[in-house]
Amino acid sequence: MLMDNKEYLESIAKDTRSAGPAKTGAFSIGSLTIPPVFKKILLGIGIALVVLLIVAIIVGIAGSGGNKERDYIDKIYLRSSHLVKETGTYNKLVKSSQLRSMGTSLLAVLNETQFSMSNILKNDFGATTPDTPENEKTTEEENAVMVEYLNTLENARLNGTLDRVYARELTYQIGMLLSLEHEAYANTKKDNLKSALTTSMNNLNQLYTQFGDFSTK
Repeated sequence: MLMDNKEYLESIAKDTRSAGPAKTGAFSIGSLTIPPVFKKILLGIGIALVVLLIVAIIVGIAGSGGNKERDYIDKIYLRSSHLVKETGTYNKLVKSSQLRSMGTSLLAVLNETQFSMSNILKNDFGATTPDTPENEKTTEEENAVMVEYLNTLENARLNGTLDRVYARELTYQIGMLLSLEHEAYANTKKDNLKSALTTSMNNLNQLYTQFGDFSTK
């Protein structure tokens, strides 16, 4: 039995609705339809942006670290020079002749360390003024360390406990300097720096023991 025209048209419409829209590869953003060719372009741009972001993060991390080797040398130089200045002043005021002798030995080691770091800064890094670190924050940090050290010694002098506090503080300061030198040694490939650090560490280790023994008497 043949369909009439009405039934035929309805069957075609039904088939068309059930089939849905033709798949063209396009996609939509809201009411805007994006052709397939632009989809590929946008995808490519997205991947490129991700790659650029990763590269920027890596470069940023690398740059933020700065020159670690130079940073250690700057710190060791400043710490040595500051300790020479402040320790030399109070070494003359302690009552114990043994403590003064140990202080004199320490000053000689610190002067040698300061001289060695100064030469490396000038010859290897082109630093015309070793007193000016590459990182400005280093100066602030080292000044803060010395202000605390100086205040401790001055309070001890005023309270009549200089010898005991002097020995204790120098044990601590030598330990801190040794820690810096060990880190610098582990982070350098420079033979001249390793040699200078080895000499300084050997001498400071002996003095660390001597001051430590004195402070526990």
